Amino acid sequence: MAPSEVPMSQRADAQYTPTHQYISGRRLPQQSTYTGVTFEGIDFGLSEGLTPTPHQFQEGEFVPPGFFDKVDPALFQLPVREVEWSYEKRRNAQQILPCLHLGPWSCLSERSWLNREGFTLLLAVRDRRLAMARLISGQKAAADLGVEADSIDIEDSQQLITALPHAIRRINEHIFSSVPFGLSMSPRKKVIVFCETGNGWSALLVVAYMMVMFNIGVSQAIHIVQSQRFCLDLDDSSTQLLSAFEAILNAKRDVEKAKQTASRGFHFTRSMERSKKRGMSEIDGDGDLDIDMVNMAEGQNHDRKPSAPFQDRSD
Repeated sequence: MAPSEVPMSQRADAQYTPTHQYISGRRLPQQSTYTGVTFEGIDFGLSEGLTPTPHQFQEGEFVPPGFFDKVDPALFQLPVREVEWSYEKRRNAQQILPCLHLGPWSCLSERSWLNREGFTLLLAVRDRRLAMARLISGQKAAADLGVEADSIDIEDSQQLITALPHAIRRINEHIFSSVPFGLSMSPRKKVIVFCETGNGWSALLVVAYMMVMFNIGVSQAIHIVQSQRFCLDLDDSSTQLLSAFEAILNAKRDVEKAKQTASRGFHFTRSMERSKKRGMSEIDGDGDLDIDMVNMAEGQNHDRKPSAPFQDRSD
């Protein structure tokens, strides 16, 4: 039986010795960033409604100024249970939030249902070529009901990511605005987002909307929407697009947090300046800084420096 190989760093004549303990074995695979979220793991129905706290973006970017003061938080209650899905339900629209539905274009033919549900904005997400042909539109249904219709026209999925902030703000501006006169008797604003199937670009917009308004990640937002409309058609390119949008949102949050921190630091600095002279006199009697305190701080910083993996035996 051949003798086991001794690592070079453990030999008696080795010039270097390890400074950390090493464990042999396979490297564990890195876990995916987006793990599955069970429906029971989300506190659906327990939320007290949307508040400004989780919305960590500059006011006016995704919501109009004063949005959280005027809009009823009950409009943003999360669903309490999964929909008992059947294949036929793909032709219908499903409620994601009390103020937001998701469905296919074909459901707009049910005028009585649209009026009974009290929709006040019919928002299409469609290919720009369909817009030129005046297809996948809610204009006729909106005219019949006396409500608003609008569309987000894009050329491809990559262009959708740049259109998402505008689309999200468009939804919130409508919810924030006053109720128009018309056949709809609903006292609250209500939006239905649709595309040809209700499973593609319109679903991407609704998932992105949930990410922004509830400060949640891609996996949880998809799960919430899919729990109500099971037939979502989100392939790898769609989830990658949403992941890219999540990275943009994280960057925007970091910028906003930095602004808030800088603002608090400015006020703190102004207050500290008032007591600066008194504080300096308390540091040292002759006006010099305490050398021991400086050395202590330098020593702490030195201790925080990472050590090299190996050390020369001659040291």
